[in-house]
Amino acid sequence: MLVERHKQHVFKVTMSVLHDEKAAEDVAQETFIKMVDALPSYQQQGFKTWLGRIAFHKAIDARRKQQRMQEDFNGTRHEYHHGHVDSVEDQVLLRERRQRIRDQIDQLPEKLQLAVRCYYLEDMSYAEIANQLGLAEKTIEVRLYRARKWMKTHWKEDDF
Repeated sequence: MLVERHKQHVFKVTMSVLHDEKAAEDVAQETFIKMVDALPSYQQQGFKTWLGRIAFHKAIDARRKQQRMQEDFNGTRHEYHHGHVDSVEDQVLLRERRQRIRDQIDQLPEKLQLAVRCYYLEDMSYAEIANQLGLAEKTIEVRLYRARKWMKTHWKEDDF
């Protein structure tokens, strides 16, 4: 009954992240499996939002997996690639820079990491992020503001 009632919502969430119908269907199924496993931790507050978050995180994981597979296949990752890299040395330097950026993002406070990844790496709007996380748009705006402030305080340009 829960699957029937929420399957469209879960599919919409996964489709908004993956943009591939087949992959979104697969992740939607995985979401319901995860839901069953996670039901004991459900705290009786906003079931649809809780389920949407599970779907969103599953979709993000699937997208990362696709990107890693593509990186293995191509030797480069798309998420930070903004231009053509000519030499092998430039490719190695670009890969190292990307890894430093990912490592630095991992240093952000946990609440801010997801907002930064969604906004800067996934090119999602405030509204899309708020919808996916079940939060107010203003909350996302504040988290991104705090993340930028944190980055200015803790990061040095030489780190990149």
